[in-house]
Amino acid sequence: MNSIFLENKTIQIGILCVLIFILNSCSSPEESIQNTEISLKKYCLTEPPLIGIYNGIHLYEGGFSGMFYIEGTEKEFYLLNDRGPNIVITEHPKNTEGKNLKLFPFPNYSPKIMRVTVGEEKIHVLETMELTNPEGRGLTGLPIPGLGGENPEVAWSDLNGTLAGTDVWGIDAEAIVMDSEGNFWISDEYRTAIMKLDNQGQVQEVFSPLPIPDEAIPLDSIYEKRRPNRGFESIAYTPSGKIYAIPQSPLWNPNMSVMSDTRIIRILEMDPHTHTTQNYAFVMRDKMGDIRLRDWKIGDMTAINDHQFIVIDHATRGNDRFYDLYIIDISEATPIKSEDFNGKTLEQLIDEEGLRNAGIVPAKTTHWINLLEHGYDPAHDKPEGITIIDPFTIALVIDNDYAIEIDHDTWELYDTEIESCIYIINLPESMRLDFKK
Repeated sequence: MNSIFLENKTIQIGILCVLIFILNSCSSPEESIQNTEISLKKYCLTEPPLIGIYNGIHLYEGGFSGMFYIEGTEKEFYLLNDRGPNIVITEHPKNTEGKNLKLFPFPNYSPKIMRVTVGEEKIHVLETMELTNPEGRGLTGLPIPGLGGENPEVAWSDLNGTLAGTDVWGIDAEAIVMDSEGNFWISDEYRTAIMKLDNQGQVQEVFSPLPIPDEAIPLDSIYEKRRPNRGFESIAYTPSGKIYAIPQSPLWNPNMSVMSDTRIIRILEMDPHTHTTQNYAFVMRDKMGDIRLRDWKIGDMTAINDHQFIVIDHATRGNDRFYDLYIIDISEATPIKSEDFNGKTLEQLIDEEGLRNAGIVPAKTTHWINLLEHGYDPAHDKPEGITIIDPFTIALVIDNDYAIEIDHDTWELYDTEIESCIYIINLPESMRLDFKK
C-alpha cells in the first residue's frame, strides 16, 4: 500500500512540475521580464554601401539622423540620413572673406530612407529609397537659397573654391516618423521645416516658415529665427495624430545675443489635417564644467503617449561629455500665446523663473537615463535618432557624419573609422513606459 501511495505521489509531483513549466512558458513577454537594470546592445553597419570616391577616399552611406521602429516586425527600422558627406572648412586659406564654408564632395547626393534590421551585432540594409520632390527629382543636401540670417552656410564642391550652389529642394533631414496612414514625416534643419512624404519617399507637403519652395505651406514665422544649422532636429507622432518638433537649440530671438544666456527652447505642436499649430516651452540644462549653454543640443524625440516624450539631450566640449535621455511632459504646460513679454521675447525670459513670472508654465522635464553609465560609446558624439519598440525597449541611432573629416593642416580628407550604430536599450520593470500606439 505504501509503495502505491509513493508511486501516486511521484506522479502527482511530476504532473505539477509539468504544469508549472507550461504556465511559465505561456506567460507574456511583459510578464516574464525580470530585468533589474538598464542594458544596451550595439549593432553596427559594418558593410555600408559605397557613395563614391573623392580624392582617393572611399565615402560610404551613413550619417543617420533619424529612426522609426516598424510596428509588428522583429526589430526592423526606417533610418533617415541627412544632407550627405559635408565637412566644415571655414578656416581654409582660400576663404578670404571668412564665410561659413562647408565642403560637399558629392553635391548631387540625395538623402535616403533605409529599411534595416539588426542581428548578430550588425545592421543589415533591406531596402533603400531616395527622397524626391513632387516632380520625382532627387532632393539634395545643398543649402537652400534665401536663408539669410546671420552667417549663412556656403557650399564648395572642392577645395579650389568651386561653388556647389544652392537648391530650393535642398534638405538637411534630421528625424523621421510614420503616421497611421503610412506617410512619412521628416524634419528639416535648414528651414526649420516639416515635410510630409508618401511611403516611397516623395514629398507631398512642406510646412515651412520660409516660402522655399514656392509650394510651402506657411509655418509659424518665429522659426525663421533658428540658429544657423540648428533648426528642427526632432519629430514625434502621437496616438492622437499630432506632430511635434523641437529645434536643436534655442532660437536666436530677437538675435544671436541670446545664445549665451537663454535656456528656453520651444516645442511645436501641429495638427497635420487642419495645419493649426501651437507652441510650448521647456527649460534646457544649465552650463556645467566645460559645457556652455550654447553647447547643449536636442538630438531627437519620440512620443510615449499624447503628452509625454523621450528627448535626447547631449553636449560635448573640452573634457566634458553628456549623452542623456529626458522625459518631457506637456500635460500641464501653458501654450505660448504672445511673442511680446513687456518688451522681451520668449527667449529673453532666460529660464524657468522668467517664464513663470510671465505667466508661462513650462513643460516638465525629468532626467531619465545617463547613457554613459550603461555602456554607451563616448566616441559616438551624435546620438540623433530615437524610437520606442515596446514599453520595455527603445532604440537609438548615431550619426557618424559619414566617417569623414579633414586635416586642417594638410587639407586632406581622412576616414574617421566611426561606424553607424544602433543601440537597443532594454529597460527594467521599474522603468516601464506608459506607451500608447
